Amino acid sequence: MDGMVTVQLTVPEEWMQDLKDQAAFPEILGLGLEEYRLQRALALYQRGAGSIGYVAELVGIPQRVLIEKARQRGVTTQANCLTE
Repeated sequence: MDGMVTVQLTVPEEWMQDLKDQAAFPEILGLGLEEYRLQRALALYQRGAGSIGYVAELVGIPQRVLIEKARQRGVTTQANCLTE
């Protein structure tokens, strides 16, 4: 398994219906990780931790994607503007 790791995970029992399809599990995990990165970047940007480009690079999201998601969610900084 080159470039792969094995992870043992404990999840709530009610999640098992959605996790029975082992082929879907990497997609589910990937979607969760993508949302986590997005939320982290938006929180950093709102707190003024850096420019939108900086926080996008910091969390590994393309800047254009972060700008689009920030606009969709109404996220602003104290400067109250999004620039590309």
